[in-house]
Amino acid sequence: MSSKLLYLFLIIKINLKIFIALVLSVFLYGCTADDMCLSNQNALHANFFSMEEPQKTIAVEKITVLGLGMPEDYTVYKDETVSKMFLKLSYTADTTTYVIIKQTLKDTLQFVHSKTLDFTSRKCGFNFNFKLDTVLFAGIFIDSIAIKHQTVKYNENFDNVEIYIY
Repeated sequence: MSSKLLYLFLIIKINLKIFIALVLSVFLYGCTADDMCLSNQNALHANFFSMEEPQKTIAVEKITVLGLGMPEDYTVYKDETVSKMFLKLSYTADTTTYVIIKQTLKDTLQFVHSKTLDFTSRKCGFNFNFKLDTVLFAGIFIDSIAIKHQTVKYNENFDNVEIYIY
């Protein structure tokens, strides 16, 4: 009787090891790079252009960009040379405001947008996607703004806005 119990115990032990190996392999190899969740990958992309050469992006030297009220004010860029900005849009409001400081001049950008909560994946959960409606600006050193791609979606890499400066 004891040899039968020993045999049964060995079978269970071997099957348990196989089961654990299978479970571990699913956890270790089940996730690919495509399943990775990308943090804050739904920023609006804005490029700077000169009114003198509207086809060519330009770098604006020593600008500071401040985000207002998301949920508190924060600095996006500080005294940097920037040709392309990556700007977060508000999850809690339908407008997002930024102040751009160039030397002693200050201009304001206000993005009017709608948002939808979309399912990304089981691992990543839900993310907000945005649709730009209008971009308002003060016109201090910004001449005009063109919306080139209205949607701002998770993990997309499109230039959304072109900012033309004097």
